[in-house]
Amino acid sequence: MLQQLPSEPISGNETASAQPRALQAVSVDPNLRAGQKLAHARLQRGWSLDEVGERIRVRREFLEALEDMNIKLLPGKAYAIAFLKSYARELGLDEKAIVEQFQIESALVRQDAQKQLRSPASKPHRERPWMAAALLVGLAAAFVAWRALPSKTETQTQADITPSGQSPSASAPWVETSHRIVEIRAVADAWIEARGPDGTVFLSRTLRAGDVYRPDPSPGWTLHARDGGSFELYVDGVSAGALGAAGMPVLGRPLDEVKPLTQAELAAPRS
Repeated sequence: MLQQLPSEPISGNETASAQPRALQAVSVDPNLRAGQKLAHARLQRGWSLDEVGERIRVRREFLEALEDMNIKLLPGKAYAIAFLKSYARELGLDEKAIVEQFQIESALVRQDAQKQLRSPASKPHRERPWMAAALLVGLAAAFVAWRALPSKTETQTQADITPSGQSPSASAPWVETSHRIVEIRAVADAWIEARGPDGTVFLSRTLRAGDVYRPDPSPGWTLHARDGGSFELYVDGVSAGALGAAGMPVLGRPLDEVKPLTQAELAAPRS
């Protein structure tokens, strides 16, 4: 089982019972599902999935599966609960309450923890160790081949980002899904995250000044950023203003509510 590493080294004079570092309390809506509480708490702290993964030594895809409550991507019930406890503890949430809520809301609670009893009259089949070895080799080869292929989400995300100094029109062709084009232009190096209607993370990275990201403008998409003033929004080439206030985080701004500025607003001097 993976163990959580301390955020700061413990000196020789400190005992093993030293209290963990204090975290500033975060406020999450009690009506949210367990996975949503994790995501909202993480965004309030301004952490990306990769940063949390480095902190608690858990792979990014497992943390994303916890937030999406997709247990099919988790390596078993015992590991899922261990990852969940470490994640909640790192965020400063009540890990016991999160685990209980997660199990109630997901299929983890449906797994039968009791061992099945075999009839005394039944006889076990003869073991064939070569079959188990062949199966393990086949599964390992399939896993390596799968990991070598880029994910559809990652490929699409890279295609939707235009690097600094390159014209957006020179990138991959844009497919309009809502009869409008929304662009997010980074005016400074800053982290941003884009999520789909079902909570799927399509982008979670630091954009460089001048980079342009074009997300799907369909309803349900939300944007999250550490510094709202580091990004300018455009709709069909017309400025829609900054993503948020300079120096302030943005948590879940609906993308379909972004509107271009009026002529009067464009003409007004910026403060």
